Amino acid sequence: MTLSWDLFIIAFFVFLTGMGAMLGRGRVLSILVGSYIGYVVATEVGALAFETANRFAHTGNISLLLVKAALLFGTIVVLNAKTELGGKGGDDSSIVVNVIYGILTAGFITTAVLSFLETSEKASLLANSNLLTRIDSMTLFWVVAPVVFLIFADFLKSKMPG
Repeated sequence: MTLSWDLFIIAFFVFLTGMGAMLGRGRVLSILVGSYIGYVVATEVGALAFETANRFAHTGNISLLLVKAALLFGTIVVLNAKTELGGKGGDDSSIVVNVIYGILTAGFITTAVLSFLETSEKASLLANSNLLTRIDSMTLFWVVAPVVFLIFADFLKSKMPG
């Protein structure tokens, strides 16, 4: 099972890194900001949405994790489809900067989803994935690094001639 979870996480990181490289700074920042907003929405509204969904669901197959993850990803999608959070897309940022934003976004989203798990579910998942264990041990990094990098990259960009 370790291989499948680790492979899934690697594929997720590669996907978002590639998206960052292709879409440009503006769009990847929009995904990143949407991720932060989605995390807050899922954390604050998730339990209420879960209780409401359970009242209307007849199957009992809805989990709190599923509801919170749906709120997180739904918020990201809606904000990216209906707003211009990070600008219009491509810009003059280097591909390296865009790749870093993609990696940081993937790390933040992974950390957010891990935080939605119940303690026992999380322990079980971490026992089966070395990569998720490493990511989870660096939660503070994944939450703070995107903001620090945003400030640092914008500072450097403003100091560049041209």
